[in-house]
Amino acid sequence: MATVDALDMFLTDYANISRYLNSRLNSLLTTQHLTFDAFFIMHEIGQSPRPLLLMELAHRHHVSRSAISRQISMLLSNQYITQQANAADRRQKGLSLTATGRHLDQQLMTTMHKTVHQWTIALGTQRVKALLDIFNDFNEQIIDNEVPAGH
Repeated sequence: MATVDALDMFLTDYANISRYLNSRLNSLLTTQHLTFDAFFIMHEIGQSPRPLLLMELAHRHHVSRSAISRQISMLLSNQYITQQANAADRRQKGLSLTATGRHLDQQLMTTMHKTVHQWTIALGTQRVKALLDIFNDFNEQIIDNEVPAGH
């Protein structure tokens, strides 16, 4: 069990880091009319070897179809993604990046890579790798195994 001092330190560090990351990411994204969630969805669509379905994205993000639909609508309205109906089942629409979306994704990822590189220089490769390993463990062991609310 964490001590009160350790918990207070965690809460302070979490708040500071969260504000820093939100500020840093939002400064990159707001000029492009993107939230972090919308950017991440756009990036996933771009990384997929085939068009992604809205339901696939909702499942990956552990959110409802309507929550993903709002992000998709914004990406469509900015012409960062396109959707094409499946010839076999016209109700299914595959999502792909447009040329504009692909260019923006590459730009933003380049900027983010530079930022992570700066952190690696400041903290050292081993510490950044350890941090990323902890994030990965937290995702796999805590978030992926958590019982959804209401169950």
